[in-house]
Amino acid sequence: MEAKGEKLLQDLVAQEKTLLAKLDDAKAQAAKIIEKAEAEAASIIAKAKEDADAKAKEAMAKAQAETETIRSSVLDEAKTAVSAVEAKAKANLDKAVDLVMGRVTP
Repeated sequence: MEAKGEKLLQDLVAQEKTLLAKLDDAKAQAAKIIEKAEAEAASIIAKAKEDADAKAKEAMAKAQAETETIRSSVLDEAKTAVSAVEAKAKANLDKAVDLVMGRVTP
């Protein structure tokens, strides 16, 4: 009976060692999975940052182009207004000279 108990105890010890080895393997696999997941997450985050930077640059370029278009439009309108005022002034210059000359000279 004692031999059976010893054998049973040895079987339990062997089984425990097997289970501990399996546990160590599972821990190692889990660590590898976590490491891989962290690397993938870092890669995804880096890609997302690159995409966001590219979209921000694109939006900035678009905004700058739109700003330049608006600035050119306003400048063109101002030039047109100045030209109209200059034309009006030139058209009335002769009348103004005549009026001043009429008042200054009898």
